Amino acid sequence: MGRVGGAVPRGRRAAAAAVAGAVLAVVAVPLPPAGAVDIDGARNQAAALQADLDTAAARYEEVWAAVERATFELEEIERRAGELTDEAEELDLRLAARAREVFKHGPRTGLELLIAEGGPADAIERAGFAAVIQDRETASLEEAQSTRLALQQTLALAEVRRAELADLEAEAEVALAALTTQLDAARRRVRSLEALAARQRLIQNARQSGLYSCIMDRGYVSFRDTWGAPRSGGRRHQGTDVMAPFNVPVYAFTSGVVLRSSTSRLGGVGLYLRGDDGATYYYAHLNGYTAAGSAGRRVVAGEQIGYNGYTGNASRSAPHVHFERRSAGGGKQNPYAYLVAACR
Repeated sequence: MGRVGGAVPRGRRAAAAAVAGAVLAVVAVPLPPAGAVDIDGARNQAAALQADLDTAAARYEEVWAAVERATFELEEIERRAGELTDEAEELDLRLAARAREVFKHGPRTGLELLIAEGGPADAIERAGFAAVIQDRETASLEEAQSTRLALQQTLALAEVRRAELADLEAEAEVALAALTTQLDAARRRVRSLEALAARQRLIQNARQSGLYSCIMDRGYVSFRDTWGAPRSGGRRHQGTDVMAPFNVPVYAFTSGVVLRSSTSRLGGVGLYLRGDDGATYYYAHLNGYTAAGSAGRRVVAGEQIGYNGYTGNASRSAPHVHFERRSAGGGKQNPYAYLVAACR
């Protein structure tokens, strides 16, 4: 039983600690900020992260190998405890039988043996035989005591090993849960980065220069050039209405800073984005904002900042974003061509 002494638990705990360290290493893998990646960067990140996760999974398997070894050792200890229990019960039965015999016939003294029928020679022979019996009974009693002590020690060792095994299994389960959680989070993050990169377009023309994104997913949107179209109260339309289903994500048109949000009778829930290209973009009729849509937040092209809606004077049956572009000088410009370049 010396093989299952103190050195083995230290090895098990070291393996468990290795898994915990590997999981923490996975957690610590730096993911680049949302706007700093393109599609290739996201895929490279996925490959590097998968390699780290594979390493953590291999170490987790080492812990479960230790669990299997600990389980085998515990089974051996419990088997030995069963054997000792059987031995102890057999010795108890023999000692009990001897006790009943003494109770019925009483012990034999040396004088009783001497005067018993058969003469002195027979008495000497009987005395020698009795001594042998006595020695055997003493040995049986000592064996019973030794067996009982060994059984107690084995049962105590089994309890220690059982507790160690339970701890090891618990640590392994925690490691697996952490690994699974981190793997899921990493995959979601990579999918998010890939989706973000897929929304971004590098546009270089006389009007635009930099990364841009359609303000809603291309498969949903519909818009046309209505710049200057008449509106109620003698107004003229000074933007582009981008139609899409209610509450779908609304994205930053380009990288920049959210200047402020607003609420008005006509525009409803609105948001102003100052782009790195120097222009300011106004979103109207939103259903709400994301955390990234808070004033002062730095965002990148394609990052979600809000949800499509029909607040203000928009029709409930036609949710859309009224989208405006204002040049660095403050003058409003028809955003249609800019949207076409990013959305089609």
